[in-house]
Amino acid sequence: MMYPATKQANTLHRICLLLAGTLLLSACSNTKHLPEGESLFLGGTVKITDKETDKRERSVLAGDLEDAINPKPNRKVLGMRIRLRLYNFAGEPKKEKGLRYWLRNKAGEPPVLTSSFDAEHNRLVFINMLQNRGFFYPSADVATKTKRKKTKAFFTVATGPQYRIRETVFVTDSSDLSQAIAAAKRRTLLRPGKPYNLDLIKGERERIDKVLKEKGYYFFKPDYLLVKVDSNIGDRQVDMFVTLKEETPPEAYHVYRIRDVFVYPNFRLRSQRADTSKANAVISDGYQVIDRRRSYRPVVFRQAMQFKPGDVYNRTDQNTSLNRLLSLGTFKFVKNRFEPVPGNMLDVYYYLTPLPKKSLRFEVGALTQNDSRAGSQASINWRNRNTFRGAELLQIKLSGGFEAQYGGLIRQPNTYHAGAEASINVPRFVVPLVTIPPASVFMPHTYVKAGYMLETRNRLFRIHSIKSAYGFAWKEEIRKDHQLYPINITYVRTDTLGSTENLNLNYSNLVFNGLIIGPTYEFTYNSQMGRRRRNQFYFDGLADFSGSYTGIGRRAQYGDRPDQLLGTQLAQYLKFQTDFRYYRNFSRKTSWANRLFFGVGVPYSSSSQLPNVKQFFSGGNSSLRGFRSRMLGPGTYNEYYLTGTRSYIELLGDVKLELNTELRTDIYQFLKGAVFVDAGNIWLYNDNPNFPGGKFTTNFYKELAASAGAGLRLDFRIIMLRLDMGIPIRKPWLPEGERWVYNKLRPGDPQWRRENLILNIAIGYPF
Repeated sequence: MMYPATKQANTLHRICLLLAGTLLLSACSNTKHLPEGESLFLGGTVKITDKETDKRERSVLAGDLEDAINPKPNRKVLGMRIRLRLYNFAGEPKKEKGLRYWLRNKAGEPPVLTSSFDAEHNRLVFINMLQNRGFFYPSADVATKTKRKKTKAFFTVATGPQYRIRETVFVTDSSDLSQAIAAAKRRTLLRPGKPYNLDLIKGERERIDKVLKEKGYYFFKPDYLLVKVDSNIGDRQVDMFVTLKEETPPEAYHVYRIRDVFVYPNFRLRSQRADTSKANAVISDGYQVIDRRRSYRPVVFRQAMQFKPGDVYNRTDQNTSLNRLLSLGTFKFVKNRFEPVPGNMLDVYYYLTPLPKKSLRFEVGALTQNDSRAGSQASINWRNRNTFRGAELLQIKLSGGFEAQYGGLIRQPNTYHAGAEASINVPRFVVPLVTIPPASVFMPHTYVKAGYMLETRNRLFRIHSIKSAYGFAWKEEIRKDHQLYPINITYVRTDTLGSTENLNLNYSNLVFNGLIIGPTYEFTYNSQMGRRRRNQFYFDGLADFSGSYTGIGRRAQYGDRPDQLLGTQLAQYLKFQTDFRYYRNFSRKTSWANRLFFGVGVPYSSSSQLPNVKQFFSGGNSSLRGFRSRMLGPGTYNEYYLTGTRSYIELLGDVKLELNTELRTDIYQFLKGAVFVDAGNIWLYNDNPNFPGGKFTTNFYKELAASAGAGLRLDFRIIMLRLDMGIPIRKPWLPEGERWVYNKLRPGDPQWRRENLILNIAIGYPF
């Protein structure tokens, strides 16, 4: 949603009052209300005096030590301890409710007193941390300095030399377990030359445990490993000896195999008499399904289950089975249990709690646009899980809404839409005469969809569209997603309302009559899945084809009669688009986000452009935020600049290039901020006399638009409200040499603000 800044006086007035209130609070002393003889603790700094390590490592080490100082000082927001000021400003409440109580105990924060700072305890913590990192002979001194009832601690640290690993020895005996541990030495984390580090030793024990779990040692634990360290060999080096503890229990020495696998697909967590008997089990591929109601066909679990009788236990198969059972989409909870039985065997039990079979969901929402339009939309979604006893999900969705203009100088037609869609989601590949097993820990899904949508532009035209699709979605692994729809069929028909003169050139770019038939394939890579890294990437690529190659073969021209199928015009195009994003995390609070989007649609045969539903647009709250949504381009075209009027509802193109960069930072708890720059445009693949300057050429880089701005984000975890204020800094429709307009800002001019200051309100990040 976007809003031109037409009535910003009140908003600016409120912001000024808020800033004034904040400055008034900042004028209050944080130390005025401290108890007698107390001071406010401001934290501490660490200075490493020796140079046993390089500058970068000293900086990291000093930062880690400063983070360990206890207690933490009162937090700052924009350089001010606002929560402490609120605590003092509220005073002592007389009752446990009301505004004063809320300000002091909820919004406020009590002062951190210097009396709570134990210098000797913090010094010993420093010594312990340094020794755990291989600095076996460190020293640390602490001094405090108090000024105006504010105290700060100053730590002086000498790390001494850091000890490094000379050799790691895996001590073995005649047991199979000991030999298996020794075989894991090849990828040890305790390599010669690495610094001694207690965390590294813990990591090595966990690594060996994972290796052993893959070989069937079900009852082994990392605590059964002992790493002895000899630091008396000289030359600042240590030798390490990895061995088994003497108290390792007998069961940890044995490799375990699977005896029987039991599946309970109707397990109720809250039931006092849950059915966990083994009676009436149906055996399928070696596992036993105990389903008294016959709710699920055994084929549901055939591809999900990895363990079979006689298999050696391994953690990979265990996790794969759990992940696949969850990704079926029909179970709310999945848990398993291993029970030892004689002969070093395990019985495996899977307890599956199903989601409600049927559910009904109702959604309603409101929206506003930048041209004095507002509307509403609602939907009803009915779901039936396990429809045919194969974990299928049947969905039927009804939706509708409207968008009407309540003001503004340029009147645009009201829009109404209504639709229905039915879909079936089957958690496996469904291909006639072919069985395709899953290739990852996630179950693949087959989708069959069909839907109808009616959209009406008041007094102009009515668009009917019927869609159907058949395809597959699967995960190669947690970061890689694939979607392939070999069958996509869309039929579009437009009815004129009233006189055909109403359907003029200003709306013809939104109308397509005919068939869109062809496959689509989409691949997504997202490195943000998993743990947070300093550098993260996202890539999404889409290939979308429609039509046949007959048009290319006969070299049809744009003026020729369009190719038809069953008496209906056939859209013929090749479309490709890529969305690449790079994220640089400077810290937990600050990151740099970048996006490069490029898309091109190539119409062929007698098609001169892509169907409007497949074209690109630019501008808006997730695009160029200094330009109104769908009203930028194509190329250097601008209707208002050329004719002084605005009659188009939206502008579309066959080619799109967009670059975005945004610096994000946390301000305070749920409040986040950002500054951004956006650049890009759309173009037409072929000339269109209605849009002069709109064709894509080798001079496209001269026709890029650009905008800049800043924003606030209210992140409430379950939802994030984003407010971005953007202004254009480059207008491609102006004459060359005059397109950069960043030096022509006139925020005091109401007319300039109406045309250039755009407030974007949206949910979630733009990219």
